[in-house]
Parts: sequence; C-alpha cells; structure tokens
Amino acid sequence: MNNLLLAGASALVLANQALAQPASRPPVAEAPSPNDQPTVPPTSAPSFGSDGSGLDTLVPADNEATAPAPALAPTGNPVLDRLNALETRVRQLEARNAQLEQQAELNQDRLQTVETRSAKQSQWGWAPSTSDTAGNFTFKPRGVIDADFAHFDERRGGYDYNDGTGFRRARLGFEGTAFKWFNYRLEVDFAGNVVTLTDAYVQYSKIPKLLLTVGQHKAPFGLESNNSDNYNLFLERGMFTNAFGNAGAERRIGVSAAWAPRETINVAGGVFGDNESVGRSTATSVTNTPDESWGFNGRATWEPLFDSGRIIHLGVASYYRRSLKSGDTADAVRLTERPNIRIDNGNIADSGVITGVRDLTYAGAEAAAVFGPFTAFGEAGRLWAKRPTLGDAHFTGAYAALSYLLTGETRPFKSGNFDRVRPAHELGKDGLGAFEVAARYDWLDLAGTPVGARAGNRARSLTLGLNWYLNPYLKLMTNVIHFWGDNTPLDPVGNVTKGDVLATRLHLDF
Repeated sequence: MNNLLLAGASALVLANQALAQPASRPPVAEAPSPNDQPTVPPTSAPSFGSDGSGLDTLVPADNEATAPAPALAPTGNPVLDRLNALETRVRQLEARNAQLEQQAELNQDRLQTVETRSAKQSQWGWAPSTSDTAGNFTFKPRGVIDADFAHFDERRGGYDYNDGTGFRRARLGFEGTAFKWFNYRLEVDFAGNVVTLTDAYVQYSKIPKLLLTVGQHKAPFGLESNNSDNYNLFLERGMFTNAFGNAGAERRIGVSAAWAPRETINVAGGVFGDNESVGRSTATSVTNTPDESWGFNGRATWEPLFDSGRIIHLGVASYYRRSLKSGDTADAVRLTERPNIRIDNGNIADSGVITGVRDLTYAGAEAAAVFGPFTAFGEAGRLWAKRPTLGDAHFTGAYAALSYLLTGETRPFKSGNFDRVRPAHELGKDGLGAFEVAARYDWLDLAGTPVGARAGNRARSLTLGLNWYLNPYLKLMTNVIHFWGDNTPLDPVGNVTKGDVLATRLHLDF
C-alpha cells in the first residue's frame, strides 16, 4: 500500500515539474524506490534566481499565493517523510510557476510601453509626424496640391476664355502642438509662381470648450468659406461666396475665439485687419495712402439633428468692415468673380471700382442636410455698401447643391463644417475608392452697382460634378460648367458672356 501511495505521489510531482519547468531545463530525474533512504529538503526555499531560470526578482515573501512553502520536519517514517518532501517540492514548483507568470506579465507590460512610446514619437502616413513620449510636443508637415486643367467652349461674348493647365494650390507648411495646450500652423502657397502666406497662427486650447486663435487665419464667414478647401465638393466655391468673402472675409490677420458649448453648437467671432499677402500701397502722397481696413466677423451654427448618417445643419454669418480701399483708392471696393474656374482670369461679373464707401455690412444664412449617401446644402447672402454722399448699394448671391455618394459612404460633419470623406474600400487596398455625383446652381447679382451705365452684372452657372475619392487624401474631380452673364463688365469686354467649360483637378493633401 505504501508503494502505491509513493508511486502516485511521484507521478504527481513529475507532472507538475513538466508543466512548471521552462522548455530549456532538463527533465526531472525519476523518483527513487521506496527502499532508498529519502533525502529531506532544506528548511529554507532555494534561490530561483541562481538555478538557471533567468529570474532576477523573487516574489515578495508576504505574498502567500506565490511564496515557497518551508520544508516539514522528518517524522522517522521513510514513506511519510518522502511524501512530505514531495509535497514540499510541489508547493515550491507552484510558487515558481506563479513567479514565472508574474515576470512574463511584467515583461509584456514593458514591451507594450516601449511600443506605445515608439508609436507616439514617430508615425508614418502621407506625411510623417513626430512627438515626444508624453505627447506635449508634436510636429507634422502639411501640404496641398491642386493641379487643374480646363477646356472652354465659349459661345457668346467679347472675351476669349483660354484653355490650359495650372496649379490652383501648391501649399507647403507644418503644424503641431507645444506645451500640450498650444497649436500652431505655418503655411505658404507657391501657385502661380508667386509666394503668398496663407496660414500663420497660434491657438490656445486649455480653456474647456473654447479655442483662441491669434495670427493670420480664416475669418468666420460661411459654410463653404470656412470649410477646408480639401473637403469642398466642387472645384470652386459659389460665386457670391468668393466675391463677398474677398471683400470682408477669407484669411486675415486677427484675433478670434471659437466656443462650442455642445457638439452641435459652434459660435465663432473675431477682429481682423487685412491679409498679409495684400500688397502695400504705391501712392506717392502720404495723405492719399489708405489705411489698412479692419472689421468684425462672426458665425454661429447649430445641428438640431446630429446622428450617424443623419445630420441637419443651420447657420448664420455676418461681418462689418471700415477703411476700405481698392488698389490705392481709399473708401472704395470692387467686387469681381470668374465662372467657377481659375485657369483663365476673365471675369463673368465685375462691379467696377465703387468709390465713396464708408463701410460694408454682410449678412448670410446657410443650411445642409445629410441622410446616408445623400447631401443637400446651400447658402444665401447680401452685402450692403454704405455711401453717405453718393447713394448706397447692395449686392446679393446664393447657391444650392446636391450630391450622392454612389458607393454608400456618408459625408461627415465636424464643428459646423464638412469633414473628410473616407472611402469604405480604398484603391490599392480592397477596392476602387468612393464615387460621388454632384450638381449646383449658382448665381451672383451685382446689379446694384452705381458705377457708370453698367447693364446688370448678373452671373449664373450650372455645374455637374463627378468626384473619385481614391483614398481619404487623394481624389480626382471633374466639373462640367455652363455659365452665362447678363452684364457689361470692365473685364471681359462684351454685353453678354456665355459658355461651357470642362475642368478637372487632381487633389492631394497631407
């Protein structure tokens, strides 16, 4: 009977040793026969750090779950003493196994920490980005390339629009964070072989739900204007957005604040001067040199419905500007716009230089709806020119647009603006990218101009678009534009301008 008990205990020890021992350790020797004199183990636990296990740290002695058990005193019975020795060895092996598991978890945590820090310090995509281990400082290059081609089929008018190619944008810069709470961006544009400063600002983001910006940046104005050029649906924004935005919005040097009390509410406002890229006056007389214009801009948006794939967006915008100038002419403004393409500089509407303008006031409204792959949006606005001695003037514009993502994606919204379309199946990975069809009706009315005997200055356009999103950062855009204008502008020459244009753009941003 004793032999049977001893054999069973020996088998149990062998099984435990086989499970607990590392693969590199040799197997434990077979248990001696019952007739051999048993060897009583030492009264203290062995040091596992020196027996080839490679452990550097023992489990604390007060950890009862993993601390080695002390050896039992001999009883004089060989079989019982042998069983006690085997039981002590089993407990020691269990403690050692727990220690090995603890050490493995510690090594895994250290490995994950190193991988996380390495991932934060350097990340690669279309452009690399770097940061310190705590994420307080980051740096990322950024850029935009828009290469355009246009073919005009002009039917009427005295101006010959020219076919050709060109870079609509060729921007390069960098952005990042400093001391965790400061954002910065610097970007210049090389399009047209002219270097102009686009963004140059610093933001402070520590105050909850409030973002403060100082430097040259976009003044609050409207949906298409404040939307990133990288996310626009058409090659160019609506005609009135460009004409009125150039007069009192776009990128200007100033101070602004953006407040977002909730995810669906965004309010922004600021004080702005002129754009740094605006040329200085060439007037020879100091008294005739116009001062820099200044003004206030504001925009407020609300999404009463903001759900995944279901968005309704509403917004209003306004600005006020003083000390206007057109070239070297003080208290003057000139409103112009081209027919939704920038390859040719010929205007489709031109107010001429309006003098005697004390100030400009603008008010506009915007709306958008997104339901799955379908998007509808539009804007309307009016600009008032105050001319105390020569008679006031006002100008109006609007557009309405529709789009449908044929591949089923949904156009996202973020902070009151459209966000980046991300194809469900990117070209080169698992599909062909995303495809979108779009249409827009656009009109600009400068008939309120008091300059000369101008016969209207009304411009219209109808645009059909096809967008191919190869991936989130690369897309090919095609617009077919039919435009016509009932006007007698300074440029182009003629009573009526009418034509069609086929235009394409290869867009890349990073």
